[in-house]
Amino acid sequence: MSQALGAECPEMLALHQDLGRKRKISEDRMISVVPDALETLGFPMADEFRKAFNGEESKIKGLGLWAMYLYSCALRPDGAWPPDLAPLGKHVIEIERALVEPTLAWQKDEYARCADLISASQVLSGYLWPEVIAKIRNATTQQEMLEARLFVALEIQLSWLACWDAQFQVDGYATEPMLNYIFPNLSEEEITQPNALFFKWLAEYSGMKRKLSSKIVQVTKVASETSDDSIKRQHRRWKSGKGFPSDEVLDALYRNLYGERAHEKSDKNRKHWALCWSMAKATKRINFLMPLLAPMARITSPGFPFGHTSIQEWRESRYRHWYEHWHPLLEAR
Repeated sequence: MSQALGAECPEMLALHQDLGRKRKISEDRMISVVPDALETLGFPMADEFRKAFNGEESKIKGLGLWAMYLYSCALRPDGAWPPDLAPLGKHVIEIERALVEPTLAWQKDEYARCADLISASQVLSGYLWPEVIAKIRNATTQQEMLEARLFVALEIQLSWLACWDAQFQVDGYATEPMLNYIFPNLSEEEITQPNALFFKWLAEYSGMKRKLSSKIVQVTKVASETSDDSIKRQHRRWKSGKGFPSDEVLDALYRNLYGERAHEKSDKNRKHWALCWSMAKATKRINFLMPLLAPMARITSPGFPFGHTSIQEWRESRYRHWYEHWHPLLEAR
C-alpha cells in the first residue's frame, strides 16, 4: 500500500509517514497535500474536502470518519445526498454521532456525565447494561474505564457480525445463521483458529472436503514454481493462523470451485460465490477480535456483559440476541 501511495502521491505518503512519527503538521501543508491526493486517488468526495479546507460550505462538515467513509462508498453518479445506506451503515453513523458528547465528557474526566449521556441514548442503550454504566459513572481515571469501554466495543462488534449473518439469509445465500461455523469455541482448552474453521466449513460446503487444496492457486508464482506440496504447506499455514489468503487467491479459488462466471447475478452458483466471500470477510473480522477475546477465555466471573459468567456464554447468547434483532429489520427493508 505504501509503495502504491508513494507512486501516485509521494507528498501524501510523506505526510502519512510524518503523522506516524508524531511530527507536527502545519495546516498549510495539509491544505496543499490532502485535496490533490484524494483527487489523484479517485476518492469520490475529494471536491468536498477541498471545499472544507478552503472554508467553504461542504457536505462533509460535521461528519465523523465513519460517516465520511460510508457515504463516500455509497455515493452514486447522480450525487444524491446523503447517499442511501444499508441499515447497518445507518446504524454505524448513528453510533458515531451518539458517542460525540460522551467522548468529550470522557476526555474531560467527567465520568458521571459520560454515564448519563450514554445511558440516555436510544442508539447506545442496547449495548449497555447496569454494571457497565455504574463502572463508568464511578470511575476516577480513564484507565479505570478501559475494561468497560472494551466490553461495550466487543458488544458492538458482535452486533455488526450478527447483522452480516442475518443479511446472508435475507439475501437467500443461507437458511440458518452461518457465522457459528467459524466462531471458535472460547471454552475449549486449545482454541481453534478462525482460519481453520473457515477452511473446514469451505471444504464441506463446496463438497471438496480433503481435496480443497487442489483448487488453491498460488497467484504470485508462475506455474513452474508451484507444486501440490507447496500449496498444501501454504494451506496448513493459513489454517494455523499464519496469514490469510489474499483477495486474488480467494478469487482464483472461488472461480475454480464455482466457475468463471459465478460472480454474475444470473449464474446458478452466484449465491455460493457470494456466501464464500462473505464468510471470508467475517473470518478476518473474527481474527481481528481474537486477541481481545482469547485472553478472557480462562476467566469465569459474573463480571461479563449482561450477567454472563464466561466469554463463551456471552458470545453465544448475545450473538443470538443480535441476530434475532437484525433479521426482521433487514427483511422489512
